Amino acid sequence: MLKVAVVVIAAAFVAAASPVVFKDCGSESGTIKSVDVIPCDTEPCPFARGKFANVTIVYTANVDISKCHTKVTGYVMGAPVPFPVPDLQCQNLNRTIKKGETFTYTNAVMVKPEYPHVRVVVQWEVLDENDKKIVCFDVPVEITG
Repeated sequence: MLKVAVVVIAAAFVAAASPVVFKDCGSESGTIKSVDVIPCDTEPCPFARGKFANVTIVYTANVDISKCHTKVTGYVMGAPVPFPVPDLQCQNLNRTIKKGETFTYTNAVMVKPEYPHVRVVVQWEVLDENDKKIVCFDVPVEITG
């Protein structure tokens, strides 16, 4: 019985963490291997107000990377709206990611309760100290709840 429960839980986790369809928006210093957004079981990704949306980007560094910061922008009817995100992964980067190394970046964005119910294209950028795009992707989102 325990084995069945473990298999069911593992299958549910894999389903929840399946890679999303995204558009690369000009990655320069890294090559994206996969993007996971939780929750995102349909397109557009449903982001519920008052909850976090979690992002995992697996990429290969095309150059040595020693510093980074994150910029997240929502495009509502073409107009850019900044989404503030914590930047702990970049702030706590205490080593150089070497050229050719595969790195897993994780972060989350709080979908504030005051955000309107709207469809938006979210652009997620990880930038170096000179604002050069390490990785960048767009994903369609619908603010729900």
